[in-house]
Amino acid sequence: MAKIIQTLGIASCLGGPMRTCGYAAEMLREAYNLKPVLQNGLQLQWHILYPKKEGSKEARLAHLYQRASEFTRFWVENGRTFLVIGGDHSCAMGTWAGVMQGLPASSELGLIWLDAHMDAHTFATTPSGNIHGMPVAALLGKGDERLNAVYPADCFIHPEKFLLAGVRSYEPAENALLKTANVKVIFAEQVTDFAKTLQAAVMQLSETCSVIGISLDLDFIDPEDAPGVETPVVGGIRADALLAALAAVKHHPKLCGLEISEFNPESDQQGKTLRLMRTIVETFYADT
Repeated sequence: MAKIIQTLGIASCLGGPMRTCGYAAEMLREAYNLKPVLQNGLQLQWHILYPKKEGSKEARLAHLYQRASEFTRFWVENGRTFLVIGGDHSCAMGTWAGVMQGLPASSELGLIWLDAHMDAHTFATTPSGNIHGMPVAALLGKGDERLNAVYPADCFIHPEKFLLAGVRSYEPAENALLKTANVKVIFAEQVTDFAKTLQAAVMQLSETCSVIGISLDLDFIDPEDAPGVETPVVGGIRADALLAALAAVKHHPKLCGLEISEFNPESDQQGKTLRLMRTIVETFYADT
């Protein structure tokens, strides 16, 4: 009997500098359509959202992430494990806002953010103007008025329940925001055994959080293993180390879902990153 995973594709790259990362969900769905039930018994039940064609970029993102939050809110309320495929990493605003909205008032979300970047800018500090560099600030409740207008909820993650790992590229303003908020950041050069790092993070968050999520920007992985990303940075965690870490934590009862973002097919090499994305999904969700 197939294990069905509710899967939300957010087919948008409005928050980033390129257009092609919006194709990630459709490309992964097509890969699964060729073999809908895998040997390990997984089956993805797809729901794909597209941005509106009219309106300002920020208004379109606000509408899209409101819709995305409705999916994850429903799944959390009904105890369903989920998978989200972006899109650029600003999709996390919708994903995890919905999770928080779906939790009882006394419950809290713990979030592990795997990324080469801090993603903690606001419109006041961003050098690029791209919203995919701002979701952490929004989720922590540190956004400015313009960013808050895109964020689809009035609930936020407590800084002590938010952990960033794999960071190796950032601006001083982001680092200052996270230091002031007292967010734990594990830089890539500090990681010697990522399985132990991830296990420790899950165990730490499980002490005070009702559910735990993992948000993975594929640029967390070294570009040698994942070349098909929006903003590659050398010196990342190797793919086999990430897969081993996910396998080590996946059975923890408080894990509610995984989000994967920033796949760029234009810079992929012979489908290497797309295949890795599928392997990540199967490693995390398969029962074996």
